[in-house]
Formats: sequence, C-alpha cells, structure tokens
Amino acid sequence: MSAPPLTLAEAREHLQKVLGQLEALRWQLVGIELSLPEPPAERVRLQDLEDEMDAVTELRTVIHCVLEDAIRPARQDLQDVLASAGADSGKP
Repeated sequence: MSAPPLTLAEAREHLQKVLGQLEALRWQLVGIELSLPEPPAERVRLQDLEDEMDAVTELRTVIHCVLEDAIRPARQDLQDVLASAGADSGKP
C-alpha cells in the first residue's frame, strides 16, 4: 500500500520539520566542535601540512567539513525551495 500523495502545503510542512531537524543537528555538531580542545597544531595553523593530524584536529576538521560541505548547502537548498514553493502556493 502506498501513502496518498501530499499536497504542497503538507510537503512544505514536512520540509519545515526536516529543516528544523537539520538545524538541530548543525548546532549539535557546532557544540561538539567548540567543546574540543584546540590542539597546538591548530594554534600554529599546521605549518607543515604534510604532517599527520592528531585525533582532535582530525575530528574538528571532519566536523567543520561536514558543516560547510553538507549541512550548510542542504539547509540553503531547503530554505530556497520552501521560499519558491511558497511563491507558488496557489498550485496543488
């Protein structure tokens, strides 16, 4: 059995919830990133980039990349589509 199709208003409501969950996830990741100690390698800005990162620097770097490369664009795309779908709210 398949679910009945959503109206535009229902889809927008679901997307708003997803956007809220994504925002909560973003803040959780930011909290983790900010709670990690700043390793000495970051204070000197990794003068030799060929050196291996310590575990804390690697974790901070991965979190930062996820926030910038995945979460930020996803949030923006959802906000954009919700804004454009709102402009077409007269359509089903």
